[in-house]
Amino acid sequence: GALRAVAAPNMADADLPTVELEPVGDGQPEPEAAMRDGRDSDISHSDVCTKYREAAKIANLALEGLVAQAKPGVKVIDLCKFGDKVISQKCASIYQKKVKGKFVEKGIAFPTCVSVNECVCHNSPLESDAEQPKLAPGDMVKLDVGCYVDGYIAVAAHTVVIEESLPEAPLLMGQQADVLQAAYIASEVATKLLLPGNTNSQVTEAIAKVAHAFGV
Repeated sequence: GALRAVAAPNMADADLPTVELEPVGDGQPEPEAAMRDGRDSDISHSDVCTKYREAAKIANLALEGLVAQAKPGVKVIDLCKFGDKVISQKCASIYQKKVKGKFVEKGIAFPTCVSVNECVCHNSPLESDAEQPKLAPGDMVKLDVGCYVDGYIAVAAHTVVIEESLPEAPLLMGQQADVLQAAYIASEVATKLLLPGNTNSQVTEAIAKVAHAFGV
């Protein structure tokens, strides 16, 4: 199969992506905190829904910035630090006032991970690691981020193929295109199966069928 890669927009290394965040948690008192162990801890509770949405906005923002920064020559650890920085800075701008004498906890729920090629996921290196690899053209890179607000977590992930700066993104061919297309279709199928009454196994079985169809 063939698939056209999407070229990322240019962004200076020092720039952080911007987004309009709702001024939640400031001004008027926050609604009663949701119960962690009761029915009010689900998204039927407006306060819970708001916190999930704010966490998701920030996670998506960090992911957007990572996609733009993923270019040849960039170190994996620098991307990880960038993603964490976006989440920390944006979280600091919401829920700045105390609620019932306490600050609402928020921040990084899952360290930014940049996993290259055969590394499937969850690669978040330390500064002390002796080897700090750089991205190269042709690398398939998996990006993962996670943000939480008051214990409510949003995670996001995306896969990109690193390419040289070209006027038009090149056409991907063969297994690399197949696995990207399979992942995309599997995510679409999984999303449609997220319905009341369905089970986790139904979702995983559907994903397995897509993978089998693509031979990946």
